[in-house]
Amino acid sequence: MHKKNKLIFIFILGFLFSCGGGGSSNSTNEVVAPLIINTSQLQSEIFSFDRIELTVSSSNYQNCSFNLVSDEIFWKESEENTFRFNAPITFRDTQTYTLSINSISDANCPAGQKNIELSVKKLLTKFDANPSNINNLATDYYHIADIGFGGIEITERYSATICYPTPDDCVTYDQELFGQDAHNMATGDFNGDGFEDLVVIWAIFPHTIEEDQKIDAPIHIYLNDGNGHLYEDMSIYATGSFPTHPFAYRAVIKDFNSDGIDDIFAGSMGKQVRSEDYSENYIKPYPHLLLLSNSEGRFEDKSINIQDQNNGEGQKCGFAHEASGGDFDADGDFDIYACNILLVNDGLGQFSIHEYINVEWHQSYMSPMSSLVTDLNNDTFDDLLFWNFDNRFLFESQPEEGTILLSNGTDEISSWLKLDLPKGPHEINHNKYNHAASGDINNDGFEDVVVAITRDEPYYEGAYIQILINDQTGFLVDETLSRFVDQVRADNHHGEGNIYLRDIDNDGDLDIFHSTRDFSNSISGAHIAINDGQGNFISNESILPSRPISNTGWSTTSGLMKGVPINLDKKGCLDIISTSDSWSNNNSSNNYLFSILNTDCSF
Repeated sequence: MHKKNKLIFIFILGFLFSCGGGGSSNSTNEVVAPLIINTSQLQSEIFSFDRIELTVSSSNYQNCSFNLVSDEIFWKESEENTFRFNAPITFRDTQTYTLSINSISDANCPAGQKNIELSVKKLLTKFDANPSNINNLATDYYHIADIGFGGIEITERYSATICYPTPDDCVTYDQELFGQDAHNMATGDFNGDGFEDLVVIWAIFPHTIEEDQKIDAPIHIYLNDGNGHLYEDMSIYATGSFPTHPFAYRAVIKDFNSDGIDDIFAGSMGKQVRSEDYSENYIKPYPHLLLLSNSEGRFEDKSINIQDQNNGEGQKCGFAHEASGGDFDADGDFDIYACNILLVNDGLGQFSIHEYINVEWHQSYMSPMSSLVTDLNNDTFDDLLFWNFDNRFLFESQPEEGTILLSNGTDEISSWLKLDLPKGPHEINHNKYNHAASGDINNDGFEDVVVAITRDEPYYEGAYIQILINDQTGFLVDETLSRFVDQVRADNHHGEGNIYLRDIDNDGDLDIFHSTRDFSNSISGAHIAINDGQGNFISNESILPSRPISNTGWSTTSGLMKGVPINLDKKGCLDIISTSDSWSNNNSSNNYLFSILNTDCSF
């Protein structure tokens, strides 16, 4: 080979080797260091549904991004590589879950994965409940939690012959345990922290027992910790103990004394007086319940603030199956309508009987079964609505099923327009208008009304929901047949309960929550009907779990018994509080409260 050509060949060969030609380069032979994933230390104890913050990093790759993967955690949020989420919900003493951390692979970060174990303890509750049907307590959207955070246990017994609901329906009991029911559950902010709290006004049955055997029922306030849990703090009561009442019924939650904290009113159903032979059988008055927050934020029994014209023994109407609150005189404070008597607030929680809607008015129209105070015609004066009892004494002379007193732009109720409410689905004078709620359900700027109705014969049979649409003048039109077509509870579900209008699915309109109880079928008593945004409703059964059942108690059905919508954690859709009705045994009658936490809002 020519010397010059030889030199050129050697140069080219050297160049090829230096550029990787003819063999592998150093870069392809280089071993990539495995990704080291570090996590911040978790708290030493993690309880069911606790809010957790977890930060992820790498000690050998500074620019990595990560994902946190788990089907067991809820409400995950992330900011850079910091993850916030709610822990899994468990009913076991301790349960371990696996979380997966994965890197997002790119030019600056290799693929990597690390599993961490999350040890979660059952939240300690007031009552230790161990459900036998753990696998049925969750759906894709709701998960039962905190069974027994509150409730009631009764060991007292009675012996009597009880005839109810008619004088012919008589059963004799000997040393029988009293029963109980979370008859009225309501929400409000009872400590001014911006979170919804809960009040439960219990009922003790039989309520027709003679007076010397009767026991009073408690009123429990449960505070929200802001993280999805409720608890009872005895310091919320001025006396250090919860109040009691022989039979407080419908609750009204308003700031009656204008101190920025919600107060509690419940209408009194009086005291049943009956002798063993039923020669005496009547209801005598007993004061309404009024709990007002004081300057220290503690609740005092201020029932004495309600004028009764009966020497402090309770209003002469005697039987307040209903109660409602609003501002009929447009003076900026909340008044109370109960037992067909209007109670006028002085702005500080002192109530006097209205000069027109008074005891004489009650005697003319008797005790209503339901009532509302709401502004139907948008004149700033709240109107009065009441639905009459079935089989009432005055039916022949006053056959109206219900009445609207529609304001005329003044507080002179005697001059207000009197209108008939549309009647219910059953034969006239046989509709039980059990409860009503108002709200703008079709988004036209006017208050509409939804009424929960059942039958008198068979007693409380059927749970019918009536939709009354405001014609924008204050007159209500029954549009149930077109707006709520398929009502599976209308014929054979126990219809007694409460009705609420809340935005359940967080889409900006009002949905229906109907709270009932039924021991004879599996249809949920916590009934959700979703609004399509135009005031048309469809029941949604599949999103709710079964009721927790006791390992040792009894149960004939698995459906939820009742409930109240509440926002426990300000995440997703509304949550629910419900009751067990299934923990009774030979020694006590028990009813445990539990939460139903929303875990996915995509239904």
